[in-house]
This record gives sequence, structure tokens and C-alpha cells, in this order.
Amino acid sequence: MRIDRPIIIALTLFIILILVFVLVRPEYQTFKTLQDDLGIKKAEYTAKFDYYSAISATYAQLKSKSDDVAKIDKALPSDPALGNLVYYLQEQASKSGLILRSLFLSKAANSESENTVKDLTVSLTLAGNYDALGTLMSYLENSERLFEIESISFGLGSSSRSTTKSQSQSIYSFSMQIKTHIY
Repeated sequence: MRIDRPIIIALTLFIILILVFVLVRPEYQTFKTLQDDLGIKKAEYTAKFDYYSAISATYAQLKSKSDDVAKIDKALPSDPALGNLVYYLQEQASKSGLILRSLFLSKAANSESENTVKDLTVSLTLAGNYDALGTLMSYLENSERLFEIESISFGLGSSSRSTTKSQSQSIYSFSMQIKTHIY
């Protein structure tokens, strides 16, 4: 019995076609699914890598500017540190040649949110001359901490004769209201 050649070729092609659909196609579908999953994972990895590299770059930039951040922390402290503030004002007043007679602190009522800047008002009563007041204002202006002079009022004082100068220098009474900020 002899089978025709075209029938054998057709039968072989038919068997190969069935094997392709039964064995190869499911594996190819699995391969395509895995390839798609790999593409998604690569995209996620790239996104996370970019995110963490951006965080790393920002961290390095903040580290390089740590002196500036420290200055900002001093200018806008997170706690009032009222003792340090009072000491600083007393020291600067005496350094400028003024006598600090009284000091009154009051906290302004800002919103109660924790992440807002709050105002702290300091009222000072000082005695001295105009030059000393200008020196104190210069010290406050050049301070690391932010001070805003809201008001200054002058009162009459006594007149004293200077032994080194022939001019008389008057001692005046000053009332000064200063605002500073805390975080």
C-alpha cells in the first residue's frame, strides 16, 4: 500500500498545525503575559528609582545648605524660649547703653493650628539717650532672630552734664513694642 505523497504532506502539515495550537500557542500566550508583566515591573522600578533619586538629590541639597537651615531655625524658633529672649533683650539694652526698666511679654492669638507662625509681642520700657536707642535698634535689626519694631514712644527724662563733653545729654524714657515670631 502506497500512500500518496500529497496526502502525507497535507497530513504532516495538519499535525504540525494542531501541535502548534495545542502545545506552542499556550506557551506563547504565557510568554506574552510574562513579557507584559516584566514591562510593568520595569516601569514601576523606574518610577520608584526616579522618586528615590529625587529624594536623595533633595536631601543632598538640604545637607549642603544646612547652615542656611540653621539660620532659619534661629530666626524662627519652634519653641518660644522666653528665658533666652528676655536675656538677649536685657543684654542688648545694656550693651547699647540703655537701662531696661520693665519688660512685658504677650502671645498673640493666632489660629490654633500647630503648623502656623505665631506672634510674640514684647513691650519694653527703657531709659537712656537717643544714640543708645539707635544702637539698640541696630542690634535688633542685625540679630539672627526676626524682630519687628511696632512702636516707639518717647517720654521726658532728666538732663545730666557730661564730664567729658561740654554739651548736656538728656536721659529719656522710651517705650518700645517689638514683635517676634515663633513656629
